[in-house]
Formats: sequence, structure tokens, C-alpha cells
Amino acid sequence: MNNILLWLTVDFGYSVIVWTILLIFFIATVYWLFEMLVVGRASCGPLEYGPEDVEVRIMTIDAESVVQATVDVLPDNLSAVRVIAERDINIQRATVHAVPDDFVCEATRKGRAIEWARQQIPCEAEYVLYLDEDTLLEDFEGLPDADLIQLSEHPIRSDSWLAYLAEIFRMGFQYEQATFPRFRYPMYAWGGGFAIRKTVEDQVTWNVNSVTEDTNFIWRAFEDSSRDLAFLRVRAMNQAPPSVREMIHQRRRWISGAANDSHLLPYRYQILSLLRNAAWGLVFLSPLLLIPVVTPFSVVFSPELYLLLFQFQLIGLFGWAILGYWYSGERLRVLLLLLVTIPLVAVIHAAGAFWAIVSPTTNFRVTRKVTPTKVKDEDAAQVIPAAAQTGQNRRTEMETETAENSDSSSET
Repeated sequence: MNNILLWLTVDFGYSVIVWTILLIFFIATVYWLFEMLVVGRASCGPLEYGPEDVEVRIMTIDAESVVQATVDVLPDNLSAVRVIAERDINIQRATVHAVPDDFVCEATRKGRAIEWARQQIPCEAEYVLYLDEDTLLEDFEGLPDADLIQLSEHPIRSDSWLAYLAEIFRMGFQYEQATFPRFRYPMYAWGGGFAIRKTVEDQVTWNVNSVTEDTNFIWRAFEDSSRDLAFLRVRAMNQAPPSVREMIHQRRRWISGAANDSHLLPYRYQILSLLRNAAWGLVFLSPLLLIPVVTPFSVVFSPELYLLLFQFQLIGLFGWAILGYWYSGERLRVLLLLLVTIPLVAVIHAAGAFWAIVSPTTNFRVTRKVTPTKVKDEDAAQVIPAAAQTGQNRRTEMETETAENSDSSSET
């Protein structure tokens, strides 16, 4: 009798766990479908400000070769190109500003560097466009008239195929960013390509302690309901994490920061953010959901409904993978590789989020980037070597022109 009771108790507990996980997945997926199919993508509007109205600020510690490749592909008619670094480095076609060691504010790490630049470096342009050290901005022609403009993210492969596939998968879900301008609060921001009207930046500031300074900033900015957001579809390309380990640490920081800063949101948005982050992290435990499907002796409540919701979620999983593939413009064999490995990719993609749920972090871990010409994939990274070569050609032309001008001056 005791054995039967124990068996029933364990089986009941297991049923509650897997049903809870499945329902969280279902709610998060239905909300994503609501965003995409009901709310819909927002229109960006015309480009009312040209590159001459934009000052680019590139954030780095001291990755000189990586930053140089980023600067090389920027248009020539920007208001200014500035590199905000922790140490003095040499970058052509840009002004380098090193953050002094004695600067103190509430913000730390990257946020501290951005806040120092905001306070100390005058900006005459209408907008400040923040780029990560590895963000290659292709065909930038200007910005629409909005207080904050989120550029679309396009990952490119660095050293790890699994991390790159996880990024493609993430892009499928993250395509929802195009709907954020229609909401009162965006759910998150990507700081690797993020433009802000300078007057708004000075009103909001970066002077807060957060490990996700970009999302923190956008949430505080939208406490003022008069501010607006635009989503600009450009190819802002940045490197996928170089390893699964680095990707896990990156995701852990993202979820930890969002959870810690969620008090900035209205209560209904806090619940939504918590639910979505929980769904992301619990994907790490998703293999548990398969057991009632393949093991007929397992007992779950309403097994027919369970199987139906499980199949719905499985379709969603592969749907995001296919959407991410389409968004990335990759080769067909990359899609086939992604579809074959999607169970593994989804689990490792969620590992950092699950770690953040179990053990949040308050540390800012910098993800290592590689020099663009060192990217190994001959096709998936086709833009990087070309971009780097374009920059090299441009620098060669500038050096030649400088030398010719010097010779002419000497002759005169």
C-alpha cells in the first residue's frame, strides 16, 4: 500500500512539473504569435536624418583590430566617429577617448564608460548611435524621426558552429522586435546598434548600476509616455559568441539584468517579462516533456491534450529555427544542420537563462571578439572579409593621398 501511495505521489508531482513547464511555453508562444499576427510589425517611416546628423560611438576595452574593422565600413559623412575605450588605442578615421581610471559614477563597466562619454564629450549631432566593437554597419543611410531607434541585429559566425546556430535560432524569436514600437514598453533592447536622440540621452542618462545597461536605459526612457521608438531594418552585423561557454555566460547576464531591473516596468509588464524569461530558461529542462510522449507507462493529466500542446510547441521550435534561417539569409545546408541539431541547440541556448534563474549574476562578463579576417567560415561570414578588405582599401587610398599631398607640399 505504501509503495502504491509513493508511486502515485511521485507520478502526480512529475505530472504537475511537466504540465507547468508546458503551459509556460504555451503562453509565451501564444503571446509571440499575438505580437506577430495581431499587433504586427511597426512601420519605420522615412529616413529624416542623414549620416551627417549622427555621431557614432563605439564601445570597447582595447580591441584595436576589431574596432578598426568596425570603423572601416562606416560611411564618410557621419557627424563624428568616436571610440570610447578603457585604454588608449590607435584607430584610424576615428577619435579615441580613454575613460580615466578616477572617474566615478553609479554605473559600472560598460555603463560607466558610456556615462563618462555622455558627460565629458560634447556632441553636436541630433543622434548618438552606439555600436559594439564588432558591429559592422552595412549601407547606413540615416535614421527616422524617433527618440530611440533600435537597429536590427544580424549575427555572423566566429569560432563556434553551435553558438552560431543558437544565434540563428534566437533571431527567429527576436524578430518580434519589429513590433516593439507599438507597445507602451519594449521588452528589451540590443545595445550593439542603438541610436538615441541626444537630448533624450541627457535627460535619462546612463548613471545607474545595471549589467544590461541597454535594456535598463530603454525602460527608464519610456517612463515618459511621450517618447517613441522605431525599429530600423539595416544589416547591423555582430559576431556570435566564440564558444558555447561564452554564450552561456552572456545569456546568464541578460536574464539576470532583466530580472533585476524589472521593477522599472509596470506590474503587467513585470509579469510578462518574468513569464518570458522563465519560458526561455525552462527550455533547458524541455527534454523532460518528451518522457510522457515516448513512455506509455508515464501518467500525466489529460494525456491527449498534453500531446496536442507538446506538438504545438514542437512546431513552434522548428518554426523559430526556420524564421531565423530566413532572417539570416544563410545557405540551405546551414538550415539542414540547424534542423538536425535543433533539440541540442535549443537546450544550450537556454542553459544560461536557466542558470540565471537558479543563480543570478551581478557581474559584467565581456564576450571575446575576433578580428574579422580571422573568421573561418568561407560563406556564412562572406560579408566580414569583404568589409575588412573595403576598409583596408580605403585606408590605403587615404595613405596614398596623404603621401601624394606631402610630396606636392615638399615640391612647392
